[in-house]
Amino acid sequence: MKTMKWMMMCAVILLAALNVNAEKKGEKTVVFQAHLHCKSCVNKIEKNIPFEKGVKDLKVDMDAQTITVTFRTDKNTEENLKKAIEKLDIEVKGTTPAKKDACCAEECEKKKK
Repeated sequence: MKTMKWMMMCAVILLAALNVNAEKKGEKTVVFQAHLHCKSCVNKIEKNIPFEKGVKDLKVDMDAQTITVTFRTDKNTEENLKKAIEKLDIEVKGTTPAKKDACCAEECEKKKK
């Protein structure tokens, strides 16, 4: 009986420890304004940037000249990602924080007019 209690207590402690590690890490999305002049530039980014540490999502828009990267803040920084893009011989003009998916009612009304 004591062995059973001891095993149950160990299982509870183990599950609690695993639960703490499973918490979602902080993520950030940033939009880089870049000079993308051809499909080759887009391909270079799509083949290399996803392998940078902490990168969770990548979207490249040649028409808008933007590179949207979602990354874990505990694994990488905005500056390191900018350097990684510049190593591919792609000029980064600046960055802007990504807008939230949810929009405000006022902004939607302004767009409708």
